[in-house]
Amino acid sequence: MSATDLREAGAPPASSQADEATYYLSSAVFVCAFLLVWISTAPFRGSYEVDNEASSNIVNQISFSLMAVLSIGCAFVSVGRVAAKAYLRPVWLVFFVWMTLCVLNSPQPDVSMRAFRFTMVVIVIAGAIMLLPRGIRHFASLLGWAALIVILVCYAGLVIFPDIAVHSAGDALEPEHAGAWRGLFDHKNIAGAMMVIFLFIGIFVTQVRSRPLGGTIIALSALFLYSTESKTSMALAPLLVGIGFACARIDNIFVRALLALGPLAVMLTATVGSVLFEPVNAVVQAVSPGQTFTGRTEIWSFALDRLWERHIFGYGFEGFWGSDFVKYAEIKENETGIALGMVHGHNGYVDLVVALGTPGFALAMMVLIILPLSDHHRVIKTEANKAMAELFFRIWMFAIYSACLESFFFRRADPVWFALLVSVLGLRLVSKYRVAP
Repeated sequence: MSATDLREAGAPPASSQADEATYYLSSAVFVCAFLLVWISTAPFRGSYEVDNEASSNIVNQISFSLMAVLSIGCAFVSVGRVAAKAYLRPVWLVFFVWMTLCVLNSPQPDVSMRAFRFTMVVIVIAGAIMLLPRGIRHFASLLGWAALIVILVCYAGLVIFPDIAVHSAGDALEPEHAGAWRGLFDHKNIAGAMMVIFLFIGIFVTQVRSRPLGGTIIALSALFLYSTESKTSMALAPLLVGIGFACARIDNIFVRALLALGPLAVMLTATVGSVLFEPVNAVVQAVSPGQTFTGRTEIWSFALDRLWERHIFGYGFEGFWGSDFVKYAEIKENETGIALGMVHGHNGYVDLVVALGTPGFALAMMVLIILPLSDHHRVIKTEANKAMAELFFRIWMFAIYSACLESFFFRRADPVWFALLVSVLGLRLVSKYRVAP
């Protein structure tokens, strides 16, 4: 479709009382969708466990199903069906077919299918709500208030649920995190990642909508980020702001790709590469003797060793970690057994290839890495489009870099995954349509 205004693409009704009602309903649905995912139906759990029944919980079923219906209905009324055609990409369609095949071939098809359905519902919600805002200022207001509400709930938890909102020495699995803030999230690393995302949102809101609102988001999220003691998030945030700023001002796609993905390739080589290739591990150990990335190398080695038994279709969604394949796995001579109690592989790329096999991993890289970078290069050159693209690009980069040490790709309603998903879809939209003021 040729570049056009998103509102024009859907031919919305003329201004009227009904259109005004649609405006407020769409705004409420947009904010509620983010709050549903970012706060969840069970905040302040104080643990990060494999819960294969989570997607079958009646509260989740009702909440996410209702949100999917509302968001689709509001999107249809607001912009019609034409605008949604931007999502019909051949690679995405092939990828969804492959995911279905992996689920059907999973050694635990019932568990994988349940997780897959939940993941697809979240994808539908994300795709629909991105069509709801009437322009960049409307989008910034809604996203800013959603972020601020989540941040305030995190701070409220420090007072109301201090034993849960802050890691304690009584944590049997990770007592070393005692004192680190996590707010309503299950772990300090998730909280840290979300605070970086809120920082990016705050910067965006300050630039295009409201300095007081944006400044408040920046100040509160920065303080909370520092208190999470999440070193990876704190190190990545300024680096990626700089890279994002430079990429937005470089027209050559190859230079932009090298700048955006070069450091990512280095990170993946140093982390997972140290498990796969002995020369890489020798270099890593020479630079940092005894480096295991806090025990992650054994986890990655464990997962990749088992991958070759099912390297085509993998183990399906939620079909590996927490399963009998892991719980009762034979511990090899070079293993300590740390992987047997893991809820995920602490690396999004490792978990993707284990879940979807090598063909699925290649398709996922096209969907999550190559296409968003291509969309960023083709963003329509208006001030509004460029401002939104810069926000999406920063979140996208932060997520794919964070995935070197954390796992959230296609992980149901994971808050970081949802932010990444919205950014991938957002980059697609701003490369196809002009954003209204």
